[in-house]
Amino acid sequence: MNVLLACAAAVVALGLVFAWRRERRLLRRRVLLTEILDLADALEQELLECRARLREVPALAAAALSPAEQVSARATLAAEPQVQEALRDLLAHRLWLKQHAANASETELVAARDALDATRSTLARQLERLADVRADVEQTRATVAAQPSEVPH
Repeated sequence: MNVLLACAAAVVALGLVFAWRRERRLLRRRVLLTEILDLADALEQELLECRARLREVPALAAAALSPAEQVSARATLAAEPQVQEALRDLLAHRLWLKQHAANASETELVAARDALDATRSTLARQLERLADVRADVEQTRATVAAQPSEVPH
């Protein structure tokens, strides 16, 4: 009878260990999915902000820069197709999650999270460069506005 009780206790203990491990694994998956969705939302907002800033540069440049400098500033619009491509990639990423998140391995989810994080880091550097361009345009505008206008003789 004692052997039977010991076996039953061992089975219950093993069941509890397996249940605990399963819950931990499910919790890790939920945390990963939450991180992925939060990163995707943040990336989307940053891409939309980047696109809006890119579209502002030519108007700023037109008011403050010479025609040659304006051409350079308009060249920043060449980055807009890259932003559009990133938005399409993000949509594809979201669709993949919708279709495969339930069956994706933890490794696949970690890779998805890391890819989004790397894209956000790259975009952050591009936004910094865009802020620098904008600051340069603003500086030029201020310098031009501060210069006395020449009166022809």
